[in-house]
Amino acid sequence: MAETPDRAQHRYEEIANDLRAAIMRGEYREGDRLPGENTIMQRYAVARMTARDALAVLRHEGIAIARQGAGVFVTSRKRLVRDSMGRYSRKAVSTSQFKADTTNSGQQANWDHESAEKPATGRVAQMLGVALGEPVMETVYRFFSDHRPVQLSWSWEPLAITRGTPIVLPEDGPTTGVIARMDSIGIHVDRVVEKVTARAATAAESERLALSGRGAYVMVIERTHYAGDLAVEACDIVFPGDRYELTYTIPVPALAE
Repeated sequence: MAETPDRAQHRYEEIANDLRAAIMRGEYREGDRLPGENTIMQRYAVARMTARDALAVLRHEGIAIARQGAGVFVTSRKRLVRDSMGRYSRKAVSTSQFKADTTNSGQQANWDHESAEKPATGRVAQMLGVALGEPVMETVYRFFSDHRPVQLSWSWEPLAITRGTPIVLPEDGPTTGVIARMDSIGIHVDRVVEKVTARAATAAESERLALSGRGAYVMVIERTHYAGDLAVEACDIVFPGDRYELTYTIPVPALAE
């Protein structure tokens, strides 16, 4: 009898739970190959798609990784930690915050970027509080940890603020970091707003982040730097859901005396 959609979903979750439990018991260690689709089909009497979906669950959780032509293997669950403490500093720093995150997580960092003048689209114009089509400097990044892509970001800065200054190109100026860069031209950021959401990965994100197939998801931070009511930078940051940990340290005001 063919599996109904509801039954197939229930079964692939059961199979994923079984395999996860076996990993936690130490039956499969880091680097070990997990049962393949054919083995799962025979062992659980399920269709190939159900077996495939069960393995996909473990991949998307970061427990396993697929190697083309070889199978699915148990991997380390070590995640890159993005800690809020000290992230937004007035100090000019000699290295990027991403590099600091990877170093603190015992990993190696590298990234590529490309900056170009663009007209502000509707959403970017809204985030920055500028007119539609207003010129902005767009910088697109892809970040790698241990040579594995772990983050995409798109940053926009109004050229009405930075044009003609040493910081017009975010990565090529004398100062690193939005706050320190803006300080250097007399604009003082006094707050940063981050909005965190999660959603399914787009096809383009899956390709650029080397995400695997069905069910891939990402965390998204929409970030804006403000100097008073002036938005000086807006950014979209996209993380694979299985490769990152976001840690926020939030001060609690002391009791009034």
